[in-house]
Amino acid sequence: MRNSRYRYSRLVMIIGSIVFAVSAGVLLVDPFAFVSYIGLTSNESVVWSFRLTGVLLVALATHMATTSRNAGDPAFRRAALVMILASIGLAVLTYLAPGTATTGRWVFVGIGAGFAALYMITLPIKSIGYKEEQPTSA
Repeated sequence: MRNSRYRYSRLVMIIGSIVFAVSAGVLLVDPFAFVSYIGLTSNESVVWSFRLTGVLLVALATHMATTSRNAGDPAFRRAALVMILASIGLAVLTYLAPGTATTGRWVFVGIGAGFAALYMITLPIKSIGYKEEQPTSA
């Protein structure tokens, strides 16, 4: 959206969709490596659950990319607020997950917290060049 109040937040959402798409690809191709990377004990059920999560991340990445490019400002703002909650939730749940605390786990906690922080920082910023519509007098 060229004249959008949330230009920077839209960029954050695009980058987030790329991160989710890459994660989805890894989860679909080699979920065992991902499970061990974040320090979980792997069995067939866990690996299968992560593979299913990869399918969901494909849908979420596509939705995020579409929303960031095509949604109006009010709808985008609501989606960004949901992404703040989702990012915080993913960071907290990754931190609290059973298993050993590996470097990979800390990377994903940092990514989740980082995206939540980026949304919270960029949502209030007025985009440079944004022209607010002037109220019309009757």
